[in-house]
Amino acid sequence: MQQLNVNRAQYEVLNMLSCIDKEEDVTALKSVIVQFLNSRLQNEIDRLWSNGTLTEEKVASWTTEHMRTPYK
Repeated sequence: MQQLNVNRAQYEVLNMLSCIDKEEDVTALKSVIVQFLNSRLQNEIDRLWSNGTLTEEKVASWTTEHMRTPYK
């Protein structure tokens, strides 16, 4: 049997999840996690914008960039 290695944060989340057994609770939890991750992402975007790493020109350049996965 393969052992699953988890860090402390993952362990705490899994421990808390052990008491969730209703589908509506899973849906509510997903919503909270999405809001949390969105907040973190927005903070990082704001930081990149304020330090000049992210600019309007950079964002505009993405519209013509081709980032397709090469298939063999």
